[in-house]
This record gives sequence, C-alpha cells and structure tokens, in this order.
Amino acid sequence: MRLPHSKTIAAAAVAIAAVSPALASSGDRVQGPQQSSRDAARILTPTWKTFSTEVGGGTKIVVSTGGNITSFASPNKGTRVYEHIGVGAVGEGYVLCYNGSSTSRYDLGASASGFNAPTTTASNVTRTTTDGMASLIQTFGLTAGNPGSPTTFQVGMTVVNRSSAPLTNVVLRRQVDFDIDTGGAQGWAGYLSNHARTRGTVAAFHDPSEAPAGKESHGIMMMLEQPGGTWESRITNAILDPSCNPTAAPLASNFVARGDYGDTMIFNLGTIPAGGSKTASLRYLRY
Repeated sequence: MRLPHSKTIAAAAVAIAAVSPALASSGDRVQGPQQSSRDAARILTPTWKTFSTEVGGGTKIVVSTGGNITSFASPNKGTRVYEHIGVGAVGEGYVLCYNGSSTSRYDLGASASGFNAPTTTASNVTRTTTDGMASLIQTFGLTAGNPGSPTTFQVGMTVVNRSSAPLTNVVLRRQVDFDIDTGGAQGWAGYLSNHARTRGTVAAFHDPSEAPAGKESHGIMMMLEQPGGTWESRITNAILDPSCNPTAAPLASNFVARGDYGDTMIFNLGTIPAGGSKTASLRYLRY
C-alpha cells in the first residue's frame, strides 16, 4: 500500500478531528498523565540521525541508535516550537513477537528487552534478538511537503528470519506516546490529548478551542503505508505497552479516548520462512 494522495490525507485528518470534543463530555473517561511511572526509567540512547526541514513552519525529528524517535517537533521555527514525541521521556519504538509466544522483544526508549545492542550504518538501524532467531532492520526518511502535500516521516521495518526453521505468528508493532502540544517553547497541553483511529491510522490531536490564547493546537497521526500482511490500529491504555497484544484504551460514545494514552499500529506478518523476510512501513504526519 502506497502513501495516499495528499487530498486523501487531508480528508482523513478532517474526519478524525471532526469527532474531537472541545472538552470531555459527561460520562467520558479522562485518564490523567502516566509520565511519572516511566520518567525514572528513561534510557538516554545516543542520537543516530536528525532529520529536518524548514517547510511548513519547520519540522525536526531525532532518531536514536536504537531506532527510536526521541523527539518530534513541528512546527519548529523561532519561538514557534511544539514537541509531540519525546516529552519528559523517550516514548516511541517497536515490539516483535513470534512462534505464538507471549514473550515480546521490544525497545520503547524508556525500556527494552530481548534485543542485542544495535548496529547502525549510514542508512539503517539493525536489532537482532538475544535468541538469534530474528533481526529487525529499520530505515527512516523525511519527505518535505509542498503546497500539494504535507511533510511526512517514513519508518520502514523489515523482519529477517535468522533461524533454520520458519518463524510463525509474527507480530510487529510500532508503539508511540503522542504528547501533542506538550513540549517545546510553546507547549501547553500537559500530556492530555484526544485519541482516535481509522483502520489505517491512529492519531492524537487537540480541538482549536482547547488551545490557550496565543497558542496553537495540532494533531499527529501514524498511518499505514505497507502492511506486510494484515494490520490494525489501536489506542493503548498504557502509554508504552510492551506486550504482543496491548490492552485497548476505553473509548467514549464518540469513539474518542481523551487522556494520556498510547497509540500503535499492529502488523500481523504471519509466517516468515527460514532465511526469508517481510517488510512493513508507516508514516508519521503532523497536521
């Protein structure tokens, strides 16, 4: 699946934003910030690459040597700086499961398990599992926008079977803690966001009426590009859930979860034969 036309992206953003409540309505569950539980465990990994563009008010994205997005700021020019990922603690990464086991291999920035130390080249970040059965090769790329299309950030993930037997029931997830409009010089939101999804996107955003005077409201979505198999989106109850099958956040009657939640795209890659590989990819888009 290729990236949709810019008008399709814009329509999806409008459709998601349309269900946003300016404030939580009666009966809605509002979950408070989960930051304190993870800040003490923050792992500061070295920066691998920084991607940036001046287009559209500027975007700056930092990726660690572990293949985690450690900062996503957009807009990012002058004092007009709003950070949406990496506020307070590293909050983005990946989870890999296979052979029907409930044991996951993951690196979410704030915590990691089941992977050896990363190896990097100029073009990719590779993580090999501690059991030696699989490798995850990640690639990243920024596509600057223009008047007809927005700026997007692509994440490609290839799972390679390093064993002599098939890997079955392979599940690959990208997990992110979107803290929209919380960090940066103009941040104001205090970790609370509105979360919603379609089948191929999951997003966090603020209604314009939520922003204080002189501040802006934004949204950011993680959107499917290449599935590699079947897929689904999910809003997760825990901001950095490391499990193979994360618990979904409770939704209000308008299908919005308001609070400090996580977001994930789940790729069910099926079976990867010995020596084979499968690739899934997605894009991040600030709107």
